[in-house]
Amino acid sequence: MKFRSIFLLFLIAFALSAGCSKKKRIIGNEYIPQEVLVDVLVDIHLIDGITSDRKYYRKYTFNDSIVLLEPIFEKHNVSRAEFDSTMMEYSRHPELLDKVYDEVIMKLNLMLDELDKKQEEEKKDNENENSPEDLKEPINKNQKRSIIRTDAPKPVQNPPNNSKEE
Repeated sequence: MKFRSIFLLFLIAFALSAGCSKKKRIIGNEYIPQEVLVDVLVDIHLIDGITSDRKYYRKYTFNDSIVLLEPIFEKHNVSRAEFDSTMMEYSRHPELLDKVYDEVIMKLNLMLDELDKKQEEEKKDNENENSPEDLKEPINKNQKRSIIRTDAPKPVQNPPNNSKEE
């Protein structure tokens, strides 16, 4: 009985110590550092989003992914083998992969927000450039405005039908 309670106490202590370990990271020369991996994954998902558009749907096949991803690996100075081994190691630790993808999603959302902001500014600039100056002035109650274009071509009228019907 005493042995059983000591064993149970030891088992509980082991479980608590395993749960309270330091911050986990995947380290080693054969693995890509987490910060670089996040940037690589952001670029990969951007390329994936671009090539999944209808314009590119049938232009690229599965084998073309090697061609599409090589410039990304070169940009971040990593090899395909390093990327594959890093992803394999992260797949063994899904909680770490979740943290990596939280950062990836955050970066992609920031990029989307910046793009939306830029498009709104361009839209406002285009609206200001395309509107006539007189429309920018306030309208008086007594002033009438016409939206009919005076320089618009006039419609062609059909010639009268000279045939006589009986």
